[in-house]
Amino acid sequence: MIPRSPEEHLDYPMDRIVEVAKGLISFPSVTGAENPVMEHVDRLLKEMGWHTERWPIKDDARCNLFAVSSINNPRTKNPKVVFTTHLDVVPAPEKLFTPEVVGDLLRGRGACDTKGIAAVMIQAADSLRREGHDDIGLLFVVGEEIDSVGARAAVAELKARGVKYIVNGEPTEGKLVVAQKGVFAGTIAIRGRACHSGYPNLGVDANGFLIELGHELRQIDFGSDPMFGAATLNLGMLRGGSAGNVISSSAELGFWVRTVTTAEASREPIERAISETTKRFPGINCELRTRVVSDPIELLPLPGFETTIFCGGSDISYYGDSNARILMFGPGSLLNAHTNDEHIKLSELGEAYATYRKIFSTLAAYEDGARARS
Repeated sequence: MIPRSPEEHLDYPMDRIVEVAKGLISFPSVTGAENPVMEHVDRLLKEMGWHTERWPIKDDARCNLFAVSSINNPRTKNPKVVFTTHLDVVPAPEKLFTPEVVGDLLRGRGACDTKGIAAVMIQAADSLRREGHDDIGLLFVVGEEIDSVGARAAVAELKARGVKYIVNGEPTEGKLVVAQKGVFAGTIAIRGRACHSGYPNLGVDANGFLIELGHELRQIDFGSDPMFGAATLNLGMLRGGSAGNVISSSAELGFWVRTVTTAEASREPIERAISETTKRFPGINCELRTRVVSDPIELLPLPGFETTIFCGGSDISYYGDSNARILMFGPGSLLNAHTNDEHIKLSELGEAYATYRKIFSTLAAYEDGARARS
């Protein structure tokens, strides 16, 4: 019987979830170095009885990992529901790759973002498979923390296999995400002219330009939306100059706008701010280089789940091109991700195990209803 709520399924395999999660965390799979952890998961799934496939990424030595219960018939080879998350992590001190359990907490890099989630997905999907629900697949991708190259590469294969529902795992505090903000992000490269700081009139001050441009950018209203709330701007990287007594010849400003309208709508006010600031700095040269551009996205809501808006970025910005309906859910908090105190509660992992099963059963009921109506 598929549980209707996490509380109804108390016999979740916590020891196994923790064992798998600790194994994943022990791999320092910083973006670009995911192959060893992918090989580990490949072996693990094969030992559990899954059929695995490595999906190569064009012009890249890395690959994604896809798993199904069997390839002996189209239903199992082309599952309607796929659980997916990423296995790359952000850099961390070496000690964070030695996982530990302290009380109700699992600690280590990736505990919540997203190796703990991967461990839960593996156990939830395997329990469903062993109960005879073979219309389910697992997909583990690379590169989410930088450019989502794994998700972007996986889209064509997911579309070709006719996947109808993609359940993406991110730390969403145990709530089903109904919408995710968009992103317009990049860097602004600034070139001036260096000179002795005693004669500033002979130079063109790149750092001065950076400071004034940053002020102008912070005055921009990037809009708001009844569902998403207000757009936000982060000037997360400011870099420039060579010494305190030298007029700076170059500077760089890195920014992220979490958008609530189209991502490209953020470009015009940024370009206008650059143009207006440039007028006050004759001789300055400035180039806007976009890095990530994705529109806000609404996801598939399901009845009976607590919901939230996701303000971070994720692979779902690209999965829409697969023609599948997208869902996002996961235990843990994004506030703990990317920190030196990254952790997740064991109780949250257990609840997520039951909730992933409930998500699958709800989607399966949708499919059964659709077949009956047809």
